[in-house]
Amino acid sequence: MDVPSKSSSDSNSLPAWAWILLMVGAFFCFSAGTGELPLMDRDEPRFAEASREMLESGNWLVPHLNGQYRFDKPPLIYWLQAGSIFWLGHSEMAVRLPSVLFATLTTGLLAWWGRRLAGDRAGLISGLLWATCPQAFVHAHLAVADMTLVFFFTLSSWSGWELHQAGKDTRAVRTWFWVFFVSMALGFLAKGPVAWLAALPAILLAWGRSNLPSEPDSPWRRARLWWTGGLLTLSLVALWGIPALVATRGAFFQVGIGKHVVARSVGVLEGHGLKGLRGYLGSLPFYPLTLLVGFLPWSPWLVRSLWKRRSSGPLSPIDRYLATSVLGVFVVFTLIRTKLPHYTLPAFPLIALWLGKTIAGGPENARWIRRLTVGTTAILMIVAVPGIRFFARVLPVPRLAQECRRWIGPDTQLATFEFHEPSLFWYLRPDGGPWIQHLNDESAVLEFLAQPGNRVCVLPTGEVFRHAAQRYPKLVTVSTEGFNPANGKHVELRALIKPAAP
Repeated sequence: MDVPSKSSSDSNSLPAWAWILLMVGAFFCFSAGTGELPLMDRDEPRFAEASREMLESGNWLVPHLNGQYRFDKPPLIYWLQAGSIFWLGHSEMAVRLPSVLFATLTTGLLAWWGRRLAGDRAGLISGLLWATCPQAFVHAHLAVADMTLVFFFTLSSWSGWELHQAGKDTRAVRTWFWVFFVSMALGFLAKGPVAWLAALPAILLAWGRSNLPSEPDSPWRRARLWWTGGLLTLSLVALWGIPALVATRGAFFQVGIGKHVVARSVGVLEGHGLKGLRGYLGSLPFYPLTLLVGFLPWSPWLVRSLWKRRSSGPLSPIDRYLATSVLGVFVVFTLIRTKLPHYTLPAFPLIALWLGKTIAGGPENARWIRRLTVGTTAILMIVAVPGIRFFARVLPVPRLAQECRRWIGPDTQLATFEFHEPSLFWYLRPDGGPWIQHLNDESAVLEFLAQPGNRVCVLPTGEVFRHAAQRYPKLVTVSTEGFNPANGKHVELRALIKPAAP
């Protein structure tokens, strides 16, 4: 077994305050600036608004966005964000808190797992590598499902390894059996079938393809364990999945799996990838490159360690286990046509664990680890505090919503033309207010503004805005401009406001 003996563990034991400092530092790093940065891109406000609408409607079964079904992800992240909004109120920090917490908890998992594998120092370094990884830092600051998935993926990977090591210890087998299959179910509820890639090493162990003949038989070789565990996972998913499928007449499966899993695999979805055979072949190195950037400053050390490892004899059981899981994630997403940098994020904690236990054995590495940790943390804090404050000032939608707020009440009718970014749902629509209408042409804009009642129409500067302003000169006009992170372009926005009659 790879778990160190008590004596070896004691020889490099760390005081309790070191572990507390690691967790507190990770939480501080992951949470810094989350309450000051407006919701970005398109995904964040979609998740946030769907969670708010879930809380408003009391429909915890099927997420909705702007009153319409949202099938993009299973419900766990919406449940978590809705609960956070309930306790903390309507804010950016509330909807990002689940990501912050699960990123921090992943740090603790790596520290604990690394400690069991190679002692306290390995555990501490593994946690530090993850907590100072730019890819983890970015997605811990986003109100999306990725960090929830990462936590349960890491927990599944760890419990799968511990179950393999349990041998004939019935109590340990039972404990890790429950942790593994329950975390597989929760991982699916976080972000769908990708969570089940964590089972790949266990599958290879069951087939006898990952363990050497000299190793004792793994509990994963027992067919009964797979049947009962698989039934447990599917049953937990079905507690939500069957009612959701019935309520949506199968649409949740058709869109959630058909579009967001199958379509992403065989085609380029929403422009995230290169079209054609040449584009596909040219995108194959995409994820190794994102690893080099997203795992800085540790990626050069990772490359160096892998290069040295190639001539060091056969892999240890834990190295084979981690390599199987990491390569499984990278190979699957490399073959999939739709490409986004964060798709391989579930493999990053396992990479941090392997590198942490690899470099922990060299006392000469301690000075460099301290320097890189301090330097990287300082850079991330500069990005998180003054950097976020500066960036927040150039985002137009929050500033436009702030200017319009005094004219918007619970019954205000809202509409958009040619600017349909989902951030408007979160920032413009009042709690419990009417859904935002999407207008398709100039006549629809003019007709909307002609109707009675309090009305607000958001549109970019252009002919339609000028015609509407000329036709209805008594309308209040609010203007703003800035950077639209959803498409990376500058935008000038106008809100035409028809105040409520006194």
